[in-house]
Amino acid sequence: MPNIPKTCKAAILPDYGKPLEIREVPIPEVQDGGILVKVEMAGVCGSDLHILNGNLGIKAPPPFIMGHETIGRIVKLGRGRTHDAAGEPLNIGDRIIWAHADCYDCYYCDIVRKPMLCEHRIGYGMAPPSELRGGFAEYEYVVPVTKVVKIPDEVTEEEAIGVACAFRSVMAAFEKLNGVGYGDTVVIQGAGPIGLYSLLLAREGGAGKTIVIGAPANRLELAKKWGANHVINIDEIKDPAERKAIVMELTNGKGPELVVECSGFPPAFAEGVDMVQKGGRYLVIGLTSPVPVTFTPYALVQKNLQIIGSGGAIIRHFYKALQFIKTHKDRYSFADIVTKKYKLEEINEALADMKAGTQIKPVIDNRNR
Repeated sequence: MPNIPKTCKAAILPDYGKPLEIREVPIPEVQDGGILVKVEMAGVCGSDLHILNGNLGIKAPPPFIMGHETIGRIVKLGRGRTHDAAGEPLNIGDRIIWAHADCYDCYYCDIVRKPMLCEHRIGYGMAPPSELRGGFAEYEYVVPVTKVVKIPDEVTEEEAIGVACAFRSVMAAFEKLNGVGYGDTVVIQGAGPIGLYSLLLAREGGAGKTIVIGAPANRLELAKKWGANHVINIDEIKDPAERKAIVMELTNGKGPELVVECSGFPPAFAEGVDMVQKGGRYLVIGLTSPVPVTFTPYALVQKNLQIIGSGGAIIRHFYKALQFIKTHKDRYSFADIVTKKYKLEEINEALADMKAGTQIKPVIDNRNR
């Protein structure tokens, strides 16, 4: 068994709006069913910026360890934890990825059968330092009720890290669609990781034409590399009416059958509803900010639209996303999602780069620590 220290370094949010601080924190005892991992890689997510400033829909009292996208290598297994959610045996040294922990014993878990709405969910990335449930650290503790899956040997950390938040969210959202219409035009609002993974599922799901609206240019270049038929750069075409006109021209004046909101920008909602085809569908994934927008509900009736909201995911979506990468890695350059690697001590620089939009997926890389 690896030598496990008593403490480790972690990036702590001392208060909302403040820079993260590197502190030494205790490593908790591993309970029956728990798992202690060495953090191999932790992704920096757009929602981390909302968490940092206290404007995410969910809040927790600081201080806490941030980071909810983690690939961990097992260093200690609690008694009774023998297999992952797919039935694969777990051993010291395995790489795992995990979901937020649901209770599987409340109304939303048992009756509604949507554990992502669990009333007693134990989350990662907003927990007190003593609990070590955040990826911006050298080690992380996976509590006993948490569902985990092993990362296939064929998949690298760079290829897998997006599964920890964006890809599993997209997988869950597209599951609610019950299929993309074969030959349909799909417009994707946003060219970050959620938008890029949505592009892949739209293409592989049978879309006839895909249009990605977003910025900056490096994200749109990756969208084109991954097969987008058209891209619209919002840094160049700033007027929503002009963007809609382009989409209408590309869809013979009808608009797309499906629009997928992946931008996280609240005003994008009205723009998406405005351009979607009559009788079409609007899938909302990226809006995690509670900022209100002006919207006329008559558009839903007038167009006979179906609006589908999707937030969160459960362990099967992590598993499916990893299997998608495993089976499509010869077709798509999944590792290109990671555009820069940082040391744990550079976490504030990584967050600043995420805010500036200069990186698609910044990551904290602990593999050489």
